[in-house]
Amino acid sequence: MRAGGHVLVVTVFGSIPAPGRPLSSFAEGLHARWGHTADAAMQRQEEDLAALALLGAATTHWPYTGCIYRQTPDGCFPYASEESLWEQVHPAEKVLIIELAARIRALPLNQGGTIYAPLTVGHHVDHQITRQAAEASRQSLMYYEEYPYAEDVQAVREALAEGLWQTRPTWLSEQALQAKIAAIARYRSQLSTFWTDEAEMATKVRVFAARTGGGRLAEQYWIREPGCRPQADGD
Repeated sequence: MRAGGHVLVVTVFGSIPAPGRPLSSFAEGLHARWGHTADAAMQRQEEDLAALALLGAATTHWPYTGCIYRQTPDGCFPYASEESLWEQVHPAEKVLIIELAARIRALPLNQGGTIYAPLTVGHHVDHQITRQAAEASRQSLMYYEEYPYAEDVQAVREALAEGLWQTRPTWLSEQALQAKIAAIARYRSQLSTFWTDEAEMATKVRVFAARTGGGRLAEQYWIREPGCRPQADGD
C-alpha cells in the first residue's frame, strides 16, 4: 500500500454461521479453545477487519463459512476432526470450487493486477479449495507461503511438488515487519494455536523473515512457469 498500489483482501471463508445452525462437537471444542463459545466466527471476523485496517487494505468477506461449519447436502460434517482439516477436499465441495472460481474471475482487477492465492503450505482444506478455485479462474496468479506453516521447509516443498516454479522474494523494511507483527497480533483468538504468547510470535516472525531473505528481512512468493497452469474443470 505504501508503494501506491491498491490492495483488496478477500476473506473467502470468514462468514458467520446462521443462528441456530447445528455445530459438530469438533467445532464446539474449537470455540471453547478460542474462548468465544457463542460468537467465535463473529470474533474472528472482527479480528480480520482490525488487522486489515491497521495495514490500510480494503477488505471484503464472502458469504462462506469455514470448513468446520460446512455440511454436505445430507447433513454430514465432512471436516469434523483435527485430521480432516489437512486431508483431501471432500468431493461435495466441487460445486463450491466452481462457484468461487466464477467469483474470483469477476474481481475488479486493475490493469496489470494480480491475484495472490495460497500456496497450500500445510494442506489446509480451505486453502486447497481457494487455490483450486483461483487456478480455475484463469486470472494472473502469484502464490504466497502461508505462515506459520511455511516454517516447515518440507511442507513448502510438498506444496511446490507439481509444476515448475519461479520464486519472487519481496524485501521488507523494519517498519513493514513491525506492521506485519502488529497485524498478526490482532488475531488474538488464533495466537494460542501457534504460539505460547505474543512475544514468541513476534520473535518467530522476525526469525522466519530473516531466514527467508538469507539474513535480510523478506517474504517469498511464487509464480508457476508458463505451461504449468492446471486445467480447469470442463477444459
